[in-house]
Amino acid sequence: MKYAQILIMGALLLGACSTTDVGRVMKGDPPPLSGSLEGGPWLVEDVNGGGVIDNARLEISFDPGDQGTSRVSGLSGCNRFSGTWAQTGTSVSFGPLASTRMACAPALMDLEGKFLKTLEAVRRLSFDQTGAATLTSPDGQVIKLRREKP
Repeated sequence: MKYAQILIMGALLLGACSTTDVGRVMKGDPPPLSGSLEGGPWLVEDVNGGGVIDNARLEISFDPGDQGTSRVSGLSGCNRFSGTWAQTGTSVSFGPLASTRMACAPALMDLEGKFLKTLEAVRRLSFDQTGAATLTSPDGQVIKLRREKP
């Protein structure tokens, strides 16, 4: 009887997940937790596994807007940026982003370029148990965010 209960519970848990989530669970990875990016600011902790330069501040805020005009804005290390964004479940997309064009140290400009290019390519969103968000592009580029604590 206990074996049957385990199978039923497993089937129920897997039934609540998407096909992609089932594959992740089968590999031992937890399914992505749900949530919303609305609000902010979110601090960027990592861009494509390269971290963030010491004392650089990359932040992003998500305004839900009204009548389909959701706006995103923030600081990309040296310059400010803004654009549009949309989230439906774990799908996320960003419209064209515009930014100011101040010059900074070459390393900071390089990080900023990678961040903005990756942000525009992002299509998937997941959250971990700590509330951190991971934005992923189809080709595996990743931005990791954490809400700034007040």
